[in-house]
Amino acid sequence: MNEKLTFNDGTEVQGHQLETETRLFIYLFGVSLEEAFDLMKVPENTKVIKWERYGQTGTVRGYKNLMSVSVEQGGMIAASLKK
Repeated sequence: MNEKLTFNDGTEVQGHQLETETRLFIYLFGVSLEEAFDLMKVPENTKVIKWERYGQTGTVRGYKNLMSVSVEQGGMIAASLKK
């Protein structure tokens, strides 16, 4: 998979993100619900997230409040954060 997120603590996870005006949606692969929750419940880990997707890179900043986390079809973890 050509998608990766790097959280502020250095944790790298396969996945991607989608930023809207009010939320950051995170989609993770290869981690459990518990691992995702433990990672994203810590505001220090989510305040800066670097992303790589099919050769493009970027950074999202300021998302410190975990709003939801769930297991989706195929074991993908979906989460939403807000500033």
